Amino acid sequence: MTVHHRSLALLALCALVPAAWAQPSAAAVQVAAAEMRELAPAIRASGQVRSREAAAMAAAIPGTLAWVAEPGTWVRAGEAIARIDAEELRLQRAEQQARLKRIEVNLEQAERELKRLQGSGNAVSQFQLDQARATRDLVSSDLAIARVSLRQTEERLSRTELRSPFAGVVSERLQRIGEEVSRGDVVARVLDPQELEIRLFVPLRHLRAVQPGAMLTATGELGAFQAKVHSVIPAGTGRAQSFEVLAEAPRDQAWLAPGQLLRVELPLGNPAQKLAVPRDALVIRTEGVFVMKVDAEQKAQRVGVSLGVADGDWIAVDGELAPGDQVIIRGGESLRGGEPLKVLNGNPA
Repeated sequence: MTVHHRSLALLALCALVPAAWAQPSAAAVQVAAAEMRELAPAIRASGQVRSREAAAMAAAIPGTLAWVAEPGTWVRAGEAIARIDAEELRLQRAEQQARLKRIEVNLEQAERELKRLQGSGNAVSQFQLDQARATRDLVSSDLAIARVSLRQTEERLSRTELRSPFAGVVSERLQRIGEEVSRGDVVARVLDPQELEIRLFVPLRHLRAVQPGAMLTATGELGAFQAKVHSVIPAGTGRAQSFEVLAEAPRDQAWLAPGQLLRVELPLGNPAQKLAVPRDALVIRTEGVFVMKVDAEQKAQRVGVSLGVADGDWIAVDGELAPGDQVIIRGGESLRGGEPLKVLNGNPA
């Protein structure tokens, strides 16, 4: 090849290079269609599962613990979960029963003596009659006092056993056999693991928006479910500025257990039809929020939007979008608008 021919080939190659640079490659993206959805304003919070029936069983009288049920023990309503040594009280009751019997005998004797004197006519002075009547009345009063004392002892004896107020399971044992307890000391805790509820705290500014009967969505490690709000406590905590909401945990969610943490989404109003896009379509920059739409020429078009209520992976938007418009959900982070696109899924038209 001559020098002249080599020069011509080099010039032709240089002429092709700018033409190649002028045709940028299409950006590969994934898209989804904007669509009308029924959305409602909602708040996300952390909820905790707890038993609707739970009790801290405290000693009603002082004494020494003779027995405490093991944690995990299932009990029926009214069944004992702990027992205080009652030997001293039983001895006291036996003494009071004997004293009561003795007073009853004395009362019978006093009544017979009074009747005898009353039947003696003028042979008995009024002083003797009054004295016999007073003796009878004093013994009768002693009998009433003895009966009350015996009932008090029997009532204290009944309190030596701590009985579960409902069917459930012993969840915790705080005292052990042989330990001395005072009145009011918590010995054990019992709860019903089948009657559960979800407890969450919501900012006070939403107090009027949450009503009993609302359905919330709770999500845990093993799935999601809906639960009905049964109580709203309209009083806030001073530091956290939040109020308490309680919802019924459905019985068919057998994997729930007291103490379990859940992610909760609580609606704050009635649902309405709104134009929504997937959250992945949002591009958030310092200058605002926008989405990248695929236009009719299969190029990226930047569309500014304002955000509305959210529901899961979808969020309501307001901007130059219409139902069916394809918005980029993958690969649009670095696009500025006007770039040609290669859509890997969906229909860009």
